Amino acid sequence: MHTKITGITASPGLRIGKAYIYKGTNIIIPKYIIADDQVDEEISRFEKAIQKTRDDIESIQLQIANNLSKDMADIFASHLFVLEDPLIDEKAKEKVRSEKRNIEWVLNDITQEIIMGISSINDEYLKERMIDISDINKRLINNLQENEITDLSSLDQEVIIFARDLTPSDTAMMNKNKILAFITDKGGRTSHTAIMARALEIPAIVGTIKGTSLVNDGDLVIVDALHGVVTINPSQKEIKQYTKDLANLKLQEIDYAKAVHLPSVTLDDEEISILGNIEMPEEMKIIKDHGANGIGLYRSEFLFLEKSLPDEEKQFNKYKEVVEFFSPLPVTIRTLDVGGDKIFSYANSYKESNPFLGCRAIRFSLQNIDLFITQLRAILRASAYGNVKLMFPMISTVEEIINSKNIVKEVMSDLKREGTPFNENIPIGIMIEVPSAVINADILADYSDFFSVGTNDLVQYTMAVDRINEKIAFLYNPLNLSVLRFLKQIVDISKKHSVPISICGEIAGEPKYTMILMGLGFRDFSMGTAFIYHIKRIIRSVTITECEELVNEILNMKTTNDIEKRLMTELNERFPKVDFN
Repeated sequence: MHTKITGITASPGLRIGKAYIYKGTNIIIPKYIIADDQVDEEISRFEKAIQKTRDDIESIQLQIANNLSKDMADIFASHLFVLEDPLIDEKAKEKVRSEKRNIEWVLNDITQEIIMGISSINDEYLKERMIDISDINKRLINNLQENEITDLSSLDQEVIIFARDLTPSDTAMMNKNKILAFITDKGGRTSHTAIMARALEIPAIVGTIKGTSLVNDGDLVIVDALHGVVTINPSQKEIKQYTKDLANLKLQEIDYAKAVHLPSVTLDDEEISILGNIEMPEEMKIIKDHGANGIGLYRSEFLFLEKSLPDEEKQFNKYKEVVEFFSPLPVTIRTLDVGGDKIFSYANSYKESNPFLGCRAIRFSLQNIDLFITQLRAILRASAYGNVKLMFPMISTVEEIINSKNIVKEVMSDLKREGTPFNENIPIGIMIEVPSAVINADILADYSDFFSVGTNDLVQYTMAVDRINEKIAFLYNPLNLSVLRFLKQIVDISKKHSVPISICGEIAGEPKYTMILMGLGFRDFSMGTAFIYHIKRIIRSVTITECEELVNEILNMKTTNDIEKRLMTELNERFPKVDFN
């Protein structure tokens, strides 16, 4: 049956092949009551399974460290933290003793309690940790029953994997040579599985909701992990179009790759800086290979999503690794941009009905000074090893930047007193991602060495729209006139006050918006790797004057639909072979 399904692109690419439905290891939870004299034996069985599971995870870590990198292997540190959590261990043993239930039954109940608690929190990052917990539970129960765990390492033909979800273990054990792509019903871009897919360079689409139920083993499938579309049992016309698209993509990649080391300069000699966004050190090499001139956004959140908080030394080493790799190119490190509901050590005490408007980002850091100081010390220490910029997220008031900079000064004084080297003149900037920051940008400019516009949140807060909500997601559009006016306003203010400005939201990495952003006045773009080549090609094919004329015309329009039509007409005429959808 011919079907199209859509999802979230987790790792870009274009593939065609036969579907393979992966169900993983089927877990059956036995439930029975044990006798008093069986309690010790049941607890001993539990302890042996814990050790076997620990050995399994450490073996996977070693394999990944050898085949990929230590950073990828560190993903499984969270598995070990959960596995070795003394509270879970004690609770499981106590329930076996008091309730006389078998350990599989008890463990599964405890796991479901944890997952239910996490699922009630309206937060993408934390919800994506549920799959990690489920992964451990599955492995532990299989080891209790001494079952053989099936994985994706022994495939003997090239396939496209479909699964309800894939655990990090599943992804880690994939035979990269046989897996063309994978599709999952669940998951998002920030899941550990998605991060590993990008590291393995396997095209992936996640969050299809019910994609697995619409495909059968052996069905021919086209995976367009550029636009997040999967075509099941395509027509001959669609197959021909895929073949053409793939050939064009390969030619484009070869063509664009030639421009990697060419300057990113417009036809009228205006230089545009292309920087990279990264979440983990593992991504730094591929960013550099694509020609990025440094890192415009180093998200530090991944360090804080494990079972225990990272100490200063761990953070310092992670930051230093990236800073040294890119030196003397700039690396902008953003301080923690999550709320307490995302951090395991704080999750129990943070139950917010609306985390997007709650204690997150710089608000959370300023309310948890010890955590903030630890991160600032690590970043400042790393600044001694290269060109580091420090950036605060979600600044919404002038007081926040003043208070944050005062804490930085105190940390600097401590480091100086200790004789610890750091860059005393480190640039300190802010994210512009809420309307109040745009409105007060002229005042914030007095306290900022640079601005970085985060359009993901700026669009969301400007339009008062949750883009995850399917009923109103259509309202989330960067081409809405109010958003464009805000972007023009912040660029004009930055120029007037001589504050350097960059843009690091998703639209910075989409070719569709490149001419608009240049016409608005942006000259520094920070993005992922997916379209760096394409964007550089556009930059080298137009003049700033042409971009400004386009923007002036668009800013005089009234509806988003008219703006969209005008932009697409311009792009299709200039770049007829490029797909901007």
